Amino acid sequence: MDRDEVLRIIREKIVYLDYEPGKQLREKELRKEFDIGRTPLREIFIKLEAEGLITTVPHSGTYVSTVSFHELRDLFEVRSYLIRLAGKLAARRIQKSQIEELKGLVEELKTETDPKKLMKLDSKGHELINRATHNKVLADSLRKLRQQTVRIWVFPRRKDFMGTFGEEFGDLIGALEEGDETKCGKILASHMNDFINEIKEQFITAGHM
Repeated sequence: MDRDEVLRIIREKIVYLDYEPGKQLREKELRKEFDIGRTPLREIFIKLEAEGLITTVPHSGTYVSTVSFHELRDLFEVRSYLIRLAGKLAARRIQKSQIEELKGLVEELKTETDPKKLMKLDSKGHELINRATHNKVLADSLRKLRQQTVRIWVFPRRKDFMGTFGEEFGDLIGALEEGDETKCGKILASHMNDFINEIKEQFITAGHM
């Protein structure tokens, strides 16, 4: 398996908690699982550490990074600004084929009930919007920021909260078709703020705040 594909798989396993925070990633096991050499695997580790997804402890090993709500406050501030910019640029630059792809995604969101699959579909929608900005720096930055937020609440406790995803993306499609830059930015920002409030509620319920 090539390095980029292994990177994608390991990153996804970390983001969606198949590899839970604190889990040790053992080189020997991963090399066998993915049929990859030591050098490319270590290059993958360097990339993941740069993204804040893993931590290497000298003389101990490599571990999936832990996350906390307080550590994410700065992240939320940055993402709140960037996601509005993404909405505005997408409204200006999105292609018809991308809108049609987004419509298909909304239909999947309306019928899916599995929490993890819903989260993956939601992430796919955001990636589509980010690509529609035609700004690689912005898209890459938002992907990295989102990876951290998704990890902290990938298994939300309230199904009714996730049930709003399809409706929210439906509203976004309407704004995109109208080319309404301000409305697109507001919808995406509101969607993110709902995420933040849900995360905060989970932490309060769990007694971590």
